[in-house]
Amino acid sequence: MATIPSQACLCTPSILLEGYAVKGAFHENIGELRLYVTGPSTAKSAIVFIYDAYGYSDQILLAADFLSELSGALIIVPDVLSDAAIPPKYESVDKVPEEEKQALLGKFMGKINGFQDFPGQILSSTEEWRASWPSIEKWGIFGLCFGGKVVALMSRKDTPYLVSGQAHPSFIADEDPKLITIPHICLASKDEDPEKIANYKTALGERGYVDTFPENIHGWMGTKADLVDSQKRESFDKGYHQVSDFFRKYL
Repeated sequence: MATIPSQACLCTPSILLEGYAVKGAFHENIGELRLYVTGPSTAKSAIVFIYDAYGYSDQILLAADFLSELSGALIIVPDVLSDAAIPPKYESVDKVPEEEKQALLGKFMGKINGFQDFPGQILSSTEEWRASWPSIEKWGIFGLCFGGKVVALMSRKDTPYLVSGQAHPSFIADEDPKLITIPHICLASKDEDPEKIANYKTALGERGYVDTFPENIHGWMGTKADLVDSQKRESFDKGYHQVSDFFRKYL
């Protein structure tokens, strides 16, 4: 299993987006994980959205709201990293003093823990979410960066999800696409290994959709998104339209 985070994720400068007025709400008392939830509470479908290494950045919250608007689904963003998320204020981890950098990465990688804990935690939480939103009949799961790895692991045999997807994936292992058993969309940036992305396309075949955005950086659909630049915002929007269109086929 790949255990090294994307250097593009850690070193690409962030574009701080501050003051975004969220359309959803945070929940502290539904299961063991804090949640950001957005979209209609009476929806028939839900998408679990696993954020990137930077946690609840404004770009992530905006993306969740946008995906809900496009898909009509309830979007649930669990705080899987909690205080181990890298604060979005850090423009680039490479520019942080070495001691502080090691502390940040040590905490993050310690929480990752070889991805041993996330699948079980999310599976048990999904059952709690089913009880909280009984109208939901169909579930999907989507992730960014390290969250894409979580999604790949959650897309294997006996998954409760009907469809899954990821954008600018990280921690990619050769076996990941081969073990996915449900329809899956993978959107890559110019920074991912083309061979690994090609493996996704080959392994997924007709049940998958794979596309590369050659002009965009790792993180263009997450915390690294520049939503002020019109061309980069257009790519952000295009990515989420593709995700929504794909998920709506199955939810």
